[in-house]
Amino acid sequence: MTRATTRRALVVGGLLTTAYAAASPVSGAVSGPVVRRVAAASTLPVPLVDHPDVTVELRLSGQGLVATIEPVAARSGPLPLAIYHHGLGRDTEAVLLRRSTAPIRAHLLAAAMGGYRVVVSDFGGFLWGNECNHRHLDTVIRAHRRAGGAPGPVALIGSSMGGAAVLSYAGTHRRDVACVVALQPALNLAALRRRGVPVDRAFGGRYSNAVHGPRSSPTVIARDRRSLYRGMPIRVWAGSLDHIATPALVRRFEALVRRGRNPQVETTILPGLRHGDELIGAVPSEDLVGFLHRHLPVPPLVAPTEPVDPVEPAEPWES
Repeated sequence: MTRATTRRALVVGGLLTTAYAAASPVSGAVSGPVVRRVAAASTLPVPLVDHPDVTVELRLSGQGLVATIEPVAARSGPLPLAIYHHGLGRDTEAVLLRRSTAPIRAHLLAAAMGGYRVVVSDFGGFLWGNECNHRHLDTVIRAHRRAGGAPGPVALIGSSMGGAAVLSYAGTHRRDVACVVALQPALNLAALRRRGVPVDRAFGGRYSNAVHGPRSSPTVIARDRRSLYRGMPIRVWAGSLDHIATPALVRRFEALVRRGRNPQVETTILPGLRHGDELIGAVPSEDLVGFLHRHLPVPPLVAPTEPVDPVEPAEPWES
């Protein structure tokens, strides 16, 4: 490969950083690790993830920009997958580059250092867990398995709109999901629509609980006692002043899940916090990663072998 020479200044959220039209490995010149591979003939940002124990791969796909964060340390088996789905108004580039999204980057970095292959994707835009959104999640999971990742279920992490997406996917794709972390998740799409949140455009112009809810709205999915949330480990964090994942909606969702068989849902309402990045930052990364480890274990580290001094051949008189 030939190192690309084109560079341009990219301002994202008021932060001046450097982007590369890259077709070869690029060092993280702006507070970043080594970017191992990126799509040819593309201009991609250098992410603000700075730690020697992870690497980041960027590529362009049919669903937008995809970032893969992996631990450097070798494991005794294939890496399990943890997927992060962004909220409304965000995308992969915003997650990687904005100063305001530093809290979620800290969680994703902790997950990668904890032994997971972490994938962040645009997932087609602002789709609120519709069928197209679910197909994008399917695509990421298939690509992970083709790339030699661990077979079996994966962990899902989502914030706000992304929380609705991962919860609705988990509620309709039980065999593919090991556990869900929902950060300030959108739980009731009909309630959001009444508040003027632009949900309709993801559902052909008009969202309907009756038509779309059973596959896309977590609260509607949870109402069915046969819901695939049965036995699904779900961890929810929201704020006491949250206007999207309101305490009432969170408690209602939890109560509905607990009506089903073998409920494994736990919710935390963080006092005094509104919907936003500050709330995400108040979630302890060790709690988030600990939840993932309990429900999607990672293979142990491969112990480095001690160098062995070469054995010199014996001289004839030593035989």
